[in-house]
Amino acid sequence: MSRRKVPQRSVRRTAPVVRKQSPPSASTARSIRSASTSKQTSTPRSASPQRKLRAISAKPAAGRFKIGNQRRRIQIVVAFVFVMLIVITTKVIGLQTAGGDAMRAEATNQWTRTRTVVADRGTIFDRDGEELAVSIPAATISINPKLVDNEEATLNMLATMLNLSVEEQQRLYDEMVRKDKGYVYVRRQIDADLGDQIAALKLAGVNVDAEPTRLLPGGDTGRSVIGRTDIDGIGIAGLELQYNDILSGQDGNVTRQVAPGGRSIAGSENGSEGAVPGDDLILTIDRSIQFTCEQALLERVENTRSKAGTCIVMDAQSGELYAMASVKRDTESDEVRITSGNHAAVDAYEPGSVAKVITIAAGLETGVVGPNTVFNVPWRAQYGDDLLRDSHEHPDEDMTVRQILVESSNIGTIKVQEEVQLRRHWDFMRAFGLGEQTALDFPNESAGIFKEWNDLHGSEKYTVSYGQGLASTPIQLISAVNVIANDGLYVAPKLVRGFVGQDGDIRPTAPSATQQVISPNAAEVMQSIMTDVVCSGTATRAQSTSFNVAGKTGTGLKAQTNGGYEDEFGVRSYYASFVGFFPAEDPQITVLISIDEPPAGTLNRYGGTAAAPVFARLVPTIAHEVGIQPTNNGAACAG
Repeated sequence: MSRRKVPQRSVRRTAPVVRKQSPPSASTARSIRSASTSKQTSTPRSASPQRKLRAISAKPAAGRFKIGNQRRRIQIVVAFVFVMLIVITTKVIGLQTAGGDAMRAEATNQWTRTRTVVADRGTIFDRDGEELAVSIPAATISINPKLVDNEEATLNMLATMLNLSVEEQQRLYDEMVRKDKGYVYVRRQIDADLGDQIAALKLAGVNVDAEPTRLLPGGDTGRSVIGRTDIDGIGIAGLELQYNDILSGQDGNVTRQVAPGGRSIAGSENGSEGAVPGDDLILTIDRSIQFTCEQALLERVENTRSKAGTCIVMDAQSGELYAMASVKRDTESDEVRITSGNHAAVDAYEPGSVAKVITIAAGLETGVVGPNTVFNVPWRAQYGDDLLRDSHEHPDEDMTVRQILVESSNIGTIKVQEEVQLRRHWDFMRAFGLGEQTALDFPNESAGIFKEWNDLHGSEKYTVSYGQGLASTPIQLISAVNVIANDGLYVAPKLVRGFVGQDGDIRPTAPSATQQVISPNAAEVMQSIMTDVVCSGTATRAQSTSFNVAGKTGTGLKAQTNGGYEDEFGVRSYYASFVGFFPAEDPQITVLISIDEPPAGTLNRYGGTAAAPVFARLVPTIAHEVGIQPTNNGAACAG
């Protein structure tokens, strides 16, 4: 069998064949030159073969770094770092200079806490130095929910010690759980000893801070005049409001350091600004007389089933008020209580027959009548469109001016006013203090209601003579009657005797302003007539066994909501009052008693029956406290 030969691949490389090119023809050469010339004209210089070769060789190979590029990058990084250093240095310099204070303050706020120290409120004293209102230490409990680590245990402890209601406990627990506040009140102004007990427990997140509370040492005695403060110790009524700026003082503050988490660092408290206590107030009020007035009113209003009552005791010469009390029946509980509002200054009512004192005094002062001048007085007469009348029916009778006031005749008083004439009578009413606020300037004090003389129309022109158709406050009314007691001299009422500063010195207030309204002679005659009112007229129940007493009763009608004097059932409401002074022959004390809405249809609706007995009860106590000796040993009106 023949063997087939496998052809073998040659491993010898074949040399490339070099082809000889024939030189170009003349036409071809011209074409090449023409193209070359055209290319040189259109191609930039940098695109020459030599420059192009160099440019290509300068490009780095993909994925490789050349030494020259690395230096450039380092230069850029160094330059960036240098710029940043400049910026940071500039910022630091700025913080150390212009912005340093703000940053330091912010840092301080993070590790310090400042607490306000409430200044001690000034004390209110009576005329003898007895405390009427004083601030005492108390404690306020609060929590920081963010720091309370055991809500249930903390709540149970506080609820037990503070006797928290279910509602208070739920509110407190919700605050502890939410932890979205840093300060929540639990109970304010609790007993200071109880606050110390809670502080001793060192409950996490529970704060105990000192906070004074206002106290009346005599209970409610003087509350009507003193007024009250709110929970923050700011006066909101009465003298507490009127003299709040003087009593408040200036608060201070204490700074303490805190650790992370808000806990105080022991011993780190620093008083940065001390509190300046307020000045003290010395009143003209006598606490014993004030208390006696209040108790007498409470008893009288309760026994007569009246709505309210007012008592004012005034020094006849100086105008200083020894007492200014108001009581009122609570409409819900039916309990009669001492009010926190001074109704003796803020409420105005028709004065009723007490205003006859001014009309008769005007007649005596102008000389148009004397005490024995006689008028024929019917029990009723037509004036304007109205038929006016006396309190009771009687035949036409001749009455002296003295009798007119003693028996309190409305028609007789009108006849005296007609002699004085309307305009002059109006001037006397204003001179006696009606129609304008007194010098007390008590918060919300009323000026009363008293129209201009030329605004009075119809029967109004005449009814004002006996106290109907105008309104006055009790403090206006007692100041008016006190003109008679003070020999014709009006003296402004006064409640504050002086102030006590931090140096302990007493700064007395200025004496009350005065003005002569009627002559001493006219006042003396009036004192005599008003003594007869008590001895044999409408005020016999005001008599005292130790002193001669002078005064005048008044039974005013209260306007109803319908604009008249009777409600929809035809029932009238009364305002019964008595204003008197003693001793009648040398007046030193003037007293006003008013009973608001004594029961209509009963004898107690009159000033002589509802109010006069309270006056008689007070005379011995007032005389004892002031130091007035009895002027006679027998009955004041004997003989």
